[in-house]
Amino acid sequence: MSVALNQQGELTMAVKHTPTQEVHRGTKGGTTGCGFDTRKHPQHWVATFERITCAKNGCKN
Repeated sequence: MSVALNQQGELTMAVKHTPTQEVHRGTKGGTTGCGFDTRKHPQHWVATFERITCAKNGCKN
């Protein structure tokens, strides 16, 4: 598993969508903060320590 810091400096789980290079809050094999299901096309998702770049509700706040 990987973690990232949110805007408040708290640790959160992060996954990267490899086709878009966008980093979301959430876990591989689950759902992102903004609602993407990482179980659909699991090869497109990787756990990461990178900063969350998704600006949608649920990922950024």
